[in-house]
Amino acid sequence: MQPSPPPQKLEWLVWTLLGLAVGLVLGAFAYARLGPPRATPPARSLPVLGTVTGFALTNQLGQPMTADDLRGAPWLANIIFTRCPGPCQRVTTNLRELQKRLPRDSNLRIVSLTADPAFDTPTVLQRYAQRFGGDPRRWQFLTGPQSRIYELAARQLLLSVTENPDPTNAAPADLFIHSTKVVLVDGQGRLRAIYDGEAAATRKLILADVAALAREGG
Repeated sequence: MQPSPPPQKLEWLVWTLLGLAVGLVLGAFAYARLGPPRATPPARSLPVLGTVTGFALTNQLGQPMTADDLRGAPWLANIIFTRCPGPCQRVTTNLRELQKRLPRDSNLRIVSLTADPAFDTPTVLQRYAQRFGGDPRRWQFLTGPQSRIYELAARQLLLSVTENPDPTNAAPADLFIHSTKVVLVDGQGRLRAIYDGEAAATRKLILADVAALAREGG
């Protein structure tokens, strides 16, 4: 006949078995209520929607900028004009918040085109950029001949822009009609995604898509 285990060992064994039993009960309860653990959703696929074939404009510092200057890194593009008090400010504010969230080593850049180049000179754009905290090392505000800007926006970036058909009776804030979308271009100059520029949720989606481009080498 085998000797009985010491009281301390017996107590430890009882508590261990009791803990396992409670764990099994709680696990079964959680499975019944919540179902099996959810897998992390895969990153969404980013199609190629178009291509930036080239442009030559001027930034807020009076420096020339071309499509080649943006090669090799992803960038966002949108349209604003400085006399626009509503949607333009909301989109620019949203991009400012995105800029704050970017890691220090992020190579993402932002390009804001003006729909009103006759008024939005580099000096005007520089004041606007400073007002919204645009880092000139990362965020370019571009002006130049209207025909070049509108061609880049509409044909290459799929961003609609036009002058108000009744400028005589339009307030300065209504002189131009343009998209409030933001588009993502990869390092090869390919248009990959289009976002609601005024939605706060867009910032999280952009960060996820930029990470996806990094994984595919774009």
